Amino acid sequence: MNLAFLFWFYKDLDVCENRLSALRAKNPNSRIYGLYGGDPAKADVAQARLGRWLDDFYAFQDDRDAHWKWRHGDQLIAAWHRDRGHALPWDSLIVAQWDMLLLAPAKRLFPTLKPGEALFSGLRPAREVEGWWGWLSGVDPDKRADRDAFRAYLETEHGYQDELLCCLFIVACLPRRFLDLYVAAGPPEVGFLEYKLPTLARVFGIPFCQDHPYRPWWASNPATKDAPARERLLNAVGQDIAFDDVLAEMARWDGLRIIHPYRRRFPNWLVNGLMASIMLRLRHLISARN
Repeated sequence: MNLAFLFWFYKDLDVCENRLSALRAKNPNSRIYGLYGGDPAKADVAQARLGRWLDDFYAFQDDRDAHWKWRHGDQLIAAWHRDRGHALPWDSLIVAQWDMLLLAPAKRLFPTLKPGEALFSGLRPAREVEGWWGWLSGVDPDKRADRDAFRAYLETEHGYQDELLCCLFIVACLPRRFLDLYVAAGPPEVGFLEYKLPTLARVFGIPFCQDHPYRPWWASNPATKDAPARERLLNAVGQDIAFDDVLAEMARWDGLRIIHPYRRRFPNWLVNGLMASIMLRLRHLISARN
């Protein structure tokens, strides 16, 4: 299977270059395609700075604000596939966000991913989160109207009346067939990508990979709101992961190898295992002396 990366970014080019250099070092034979979702007027600057790390650069050109692009990130990915991705060589895409650490090669990150499968971190039926997750709870009238409009779209366009699926769109792998069907269907500008993408994958008959370690922290879940740091290593609420917590994972043989968010440069020379363990111990010793 030809696994490629879709590097999705929009700002902080220093951090982006740090991430791309690590991706290249760990995956010398993999293609890395760039999806720039920032200010279109700054696309040339981004390409000039990062183009040498990328096999292709694509800039989303629609005049949309940052909140719209975040809420409707599926539209950016669909535009990339419609305009560029369909003609590029790949079987499955690993969506690599700019503020994410990928600490191992792709084949080690996704050893159980089969051809044609989609992977969404936190995949679950809507009934499990409707009591507390704002996007589906119905408490906010705007979000409720958006959800209901998406349900109406599913019924009208696809004859689908079953329950929604949802995820936290942090770790994601998308097979080519899914994006082919997604673009052909004309993704609607209703709904939120974290329930729109997995639900439409089900509608299209795309199988899911669920045998993986990427269990994100649902911050709004009352049962896990006080979860320890190790259970927050994949979060969608902007809680940056501490450097020492990253080191601790790298030191473990079974440690998580995708971390989100981490919005700073990272010492890419660090290696999982003994080196990370030694670094962590040294930092603890220095901290204790101070």
